[in-house]
Amino acid sequence: METLRQIVKGTFLLGVCTGIGGVLWVLVAPGQQQRLEMCRNFPEANPAMLAEVRKRNELVLKVIEESAKTNENLARRPPWSS
Repeated sequence: METLRQIVKGTFLLGVCTGIGGVLWVLVAPGQQQRLEMCRNFPEANPAMLAEVRKRNELVLKVIEESAKTNENLARRPPWSS
C-alpha cells in the first residue's frame, strides 16, 4: 500500500511540475507579432549577408573538392600555416 501511495504521489508531483513548466513557457514565449519581428531581424534576412554566406560556402566547397582530388594536406598551405 505504501508503494502505491508513493507512485501516486510521484505521478502527482510530476504532473504539477510539468503543468507549472507549461504555464511558465506560455507566459515567457513571445507572441506571433514578436516572432515575426525576430524573423525579420535575423542576419540571414539581409540580402548582403546572405550573399556573403553563399560566397563563403562556395569557397569552402571549392577547397573541399580540391582536397578530394589530391593527397596534399591543404591545411598546410600558406594562408593558414604561419
